[in-house]
Amino acid sequence: MMETLSGKKEIMKSVLKKILLVANIYAILFAFVMTFLLGKIFFVCYGIYDDVVQLRNSQPEQSSFMIHLRDSIPDIKLRHTYVPMDSISPYLKKAVIAGEDPGFFFHPGFDLRAIANAYEVNSKMGRIKYGGSTITQQLAKNMFLNGERSMARKAKELVYAVLMENELGKDRILELYLNYAQWGENIFGCKEACLAFYGKDCSNLTLDQAINLAAVLSAPTKLQPEMSGNDFMELRKSIVEQGVYAGRAHQKTTQPSP
Repeated sequence: MMETLSGKKEIMKSVLKKILLVANIYAILFAFVMTFLLGKIFFVCYGIYDDVVQLRNSQPEQSSFMIHLRDSIPDIKLRHTYVPMDSISPYLKKAVIAGEDPGFFFHPGFDLRAIANAYEVNSKMGRIKYGGSTITQQLAKNMFLNGERSMARKAKELVYAVLMENELGKDRILELYLNYAQWGENIFGCKEACLAFYGKDCSNLTLDQAINLAAVLSAPTKLQPEMSGNDFMELRKSIVEQGVYAGRAHQKTTQPSP
């Protein structure tokens, strides 16, 4: 009987040793994997941070979106000229905010309500049509990312957006957005858009012209500011106009009515 109990104890000790050995091996492997992943996350985030900080005082010659467009259409002649914030019509600033992101001056880079509304609309349509992206997120996507639809890309977009809010500030983000937004198949930035559609500098826009230009941003390769007979364009103009007159844009962008 004693021999049987002794044998069982030895077996239990052997089993426990094996369990502890396996547990130690898994713990070591887990530590290595987590160290690798954390290191990778650190370098990715550091790279993102470095990208954002460079935008404080410099303007890239072209955005990531412009580069991808040139790669896909080698013969395309892109029109893009950068202008500082004080050379952009206050009407256009307000109209763009009203049409693209009414809560721009109040959110931290992403708008949960807009995301929820987009989710509801997409669910009804049975496909992803709207993303609920803020101006900051749109700028992040245009400047640094590609057009793929994936959770990884969306996560990067959010990281960029939050960092941009903290490192650049609202006015700088808006200035960059207005200068790199697409306003036509080969037209980027408000200066070239104003020259192409109205033959004038972007500091001299009327309120109506600003509303028309802001409406184009929802589908820049399909719409034009003075397009008539297009139901979608008329709807967009109406939305932007309502936003402008409802005072939903921040007072920094206002200007006395003409």
